[in-house]
Amino acid sequence: MISVLTGYPKKIRHLVKSFWYLEVDRGIGIYQEEIVPDGHHEIIFHVNAEPGKIKRSDTTGWVEEPRAFVVGQTLRKHHLQLLPGARLYGIRFYPHTLLAFLRLPVMELTDRIFALETVTNARPFWDCIADDPRETFSNFERLLIESLQDHAICNHGYEYVNAAVSSVLGNAGQVTGVQLLRRTGISKVHLDNLFLKYVGITPKAFSRIIQLNFFIAYRTAHPLSSLTQCSYAAGYYDQSHLAKAFDAFIGGSPGAYFSHRNEINGVFTSL
Repeated sequence: MISVLTGYPKKIRHLVKSFWYLEVDRGIGIYQEEIVPDGHHEIIFHVNAEPGKIKRSDTTGWVEEPRAFVVGQTLRKHHLQLLPGARLYGIRFYPHTLLAFLRLPVMELTDRIFALETVTNARPFWDCIADDPRETFSNFERLLIESLQDHAICNHGYEYVNAAVSSVLGNAGQVTGVQLLRRTGISKVHLDNLFLKYVGITPKAFSRIIQLNFFIAYRTAHPLSSLTQCSYAAGYYDQSHLAKAFDAFIGGSPGAYFSHRNEINGVFTSL
């Protein structure tokens, strides 16, 4: 029902995690899914005339997304609605690399989306989109290389955050604050402030989101394993520990989450 094609940059792989193209089958009717926080920033484009709609967990009404927008960190799930035949492109950044390309206060993006034209000239991005997704991915990379702002990543602050983010991702979120401070050699206050600048959320929140996504990806890849087995594999002490994580970021129980279709999350929790 949902098809996703992914591509990877050749020259800026250390700053851009992936490019993706998503299409909804025309024969399935309106597609809806609960989107889980995943710890990454993205720029998303609705190629069709009719963009998707979102509904936050704390609201009751649907809101139409901009045709092109920047997605910040999210701390709660939101509902996504896509029409049959919807076609979307996305540029997926690492959790801390958006500032290398766009000048904007990353922290203000948290739990919000900004129309792309409000933060930069959107036309060059639209000009990148071709009929062939692979060609579009290559065009995106060329544009991003031209937009690269070296000063945003050529400093000690970025190096500290890069080390911490790499540690969190490399350990599937199973890393303590003390371990991050030892890895970076700076104070907690300094690291927290740098995370708010580059990532948009604190190291603790980021680690918990990455751990939760690892659990979802692991459970998706091992559907015959019990929730208890998967929770241990993801570093949760017990099912109560897992339930608290679900309640904090998603709401409801793990069992309820996996009883619904999660095709988009199934792709992006491991992308």
